[in-house]
Amino acid sequence: MKTKGKSIADIIAVIVTIITVICCIIPFITTAQITDNTMVSAFGENVELYGKGLYARNSFSGAVQAVAQDVITLLVVIPAMIYALVLKGRKKLLGRYLMTGLFGYLLYTYMSYSFLMYYNDLFLLYVADMTLSFYGLLLCITDLIHDPSAEKIREGLPTKGLRIFLMLSGAGIFLMWMGRIIPTIGQGTAPAGLDNCTTLVIQALDLGVIVPACFVISHLLKTKHKLGCILGPVIVIKAVTLVLAVLAMAFCMKINGVEVDSASFAVFIPVCAATVYFFFRVAAQINKAEAA
Repeated sequence: MKTKGKSIADIIAVIVTIITVICCIIPFITTAQITDNTMVSAFGENVELYGKGLYARNSFSGAVQAVAQDVITLLVVIPAMIYALVLKGRKKLLGRYLMTGLFGYLLYTYMSYSFLMYYNDLFLLYVADMTLSFYGLLLCITDLIHDPSAEKIREGLPTKGLRIFLMLSGAGIFLMWMGRIIPTIGQGTAPAGLDNCTTLVIQALDLGVIVPACFVISHLLKTKHKLGCILGPVIVIKAVTLVLAVLAMAFCMKINGVEVDSASFAVFIPVCAATVYFFFRVAAQINKAEAA
């Protein structure tokens, strides 16, 4: 869908890029502080708050993770989105896939911010980013579905390896979060990481969206369905940015003295390596298919 030579998705991408830059920079230039840096959660736990800036009322752990993700979003995702716009302007198929995956990352990120972060002055921008990224993602997927050149990547796509990776990733995420949630059921206790939040937003997104997506896309790839050959590369692009953000969060927590689950950290390093590997494999195949 185009308007005056530019696709609506491109226009949305530009707007989202501007909003996202604002959302990433503001936390670093706000200095207001709150007087009480601790609170008692609804589960009776003493929670240390960040106490300063935009994320003052979030837990120290949650705010440190948000800061780390803001850095990755600003230094990796935003330049990648600009690069995607440049590639699309040159009619490159890779640019369209890259933009689609980045919309996926931004949708996930600002959906979590909209529901997870304590209310702050950027709330409306979080909602705008979430909404625009959702429709940008839909438009990009629709565009790829109707693009005959997208069919060409099917033959050289590392289908088997990608299917195994998606199934293992989905199963790993499922088991990791179930291991945290199930022991608290019927006990009246809070799962680790809830802090001063009301519920597990990230876990809800992962278990309700990401895990099923891994298995559904894996099945579509197995049956050689066109949608699987589109969504497979898209979820890899989304995953590589999100895994980098998770690693940045873990590192930032470590240097700020926040307890990090060493086992989860050890798992994410090879996952990150595998995700980067599949990203370059997929990107190479997209370029090869376009040149054919």
